Amino acid sequence: MSPLDTDVAIETPEHIVFHYRVAGPARRALGHVLDLALCYGAVVVLGLVVVLAALGGGVESGELGAAAKAGLGLVLLALFAAQWIYFVAWEAVFGRSPGKMAVGLRVVTTSGRPIGWRAAALRNLLRAADLLPVGYVVGVVSMALSSRFQRLGDLVAGTMVVVPEGARAARALELSPPAEPRELAELPDHVTLDADERAAIELFLRRRHSLGPARERELASMIARPLGDRLGYGHRDPSRLLALVYDRAVNAGRLEAPPSSWHPKADHAAGSRRS
Repeated sequence: MSPLDTDVAIETPEHIVFHYRVAGPARRALGHVLDLALCYGAVVVLGLVVVLAALGGGVESGELGAAAKAGLGLVLLALFAAQWIYFVAWEAVFGRSPGKMAVGLRVVTTSGRPIGWRAAALRNLLRAADLLPVGYVVGVVSMALSSRFQRLGDLVAGTMVVVPEGARAARALELSPPAEPRELAELPDHVTLDADERAAIELFLRRRHSLGPARERELASMIARPLGDRLGYGHRDPSRLLALVYDRAVNAGRLEAPPSSWHPKADHAAGSRRS
């Protein structure tokens, strides 16, 4: 079982749900340190080469020669690339930097898709804000307050860092048995669920098979009563009401993937059963 705050479920247009484990601060910090050692180590090596080349060329009138000045400019350019281009380029093209590859992490959007140049640039340009006042204090606080461990750059870019190796697939919920004509006639044509309603209903439907009949009815009634009042729809079985409403809202006429849904400690074994 994944901890409560590290599991995220993302549904694809094909109605397949992938569960990811969100990367925590410690693992991300290790990957970042490896990246810093790699890119700034390369800058140091380049600087040593330039210094040795300048000393080998000699010093004229106490001033650096033209070649030495060009070498210094090259070092400054490499330093700029290490600070502002390295992370953006790697994450935009591959979804992960070498440091993240080493610790098994990947950057994705909050809908589970690969990030592009815009998202990669945003999350890394705002790294300067996450560093404030010193030692990533702002970034760590932001991650502590976010259920997806997002620092400020992730919040603005709409990204998150996950452990893709831990991803597992489960079929999306399906209505079983199929809706009867009478049920379809009484069900509203258009059903809209907000994020909280959808998460609550989906969690219940995935876990209801592990509940006793009395407990199932009790929990279903807590959700179905206010939802039925809002939609003007009733059913003698609150569990069936939730299954019908969920199916109509999620599956009817949907053309693209919904936003990622978050679940407290979902029962993945029950998740493969039908609603």
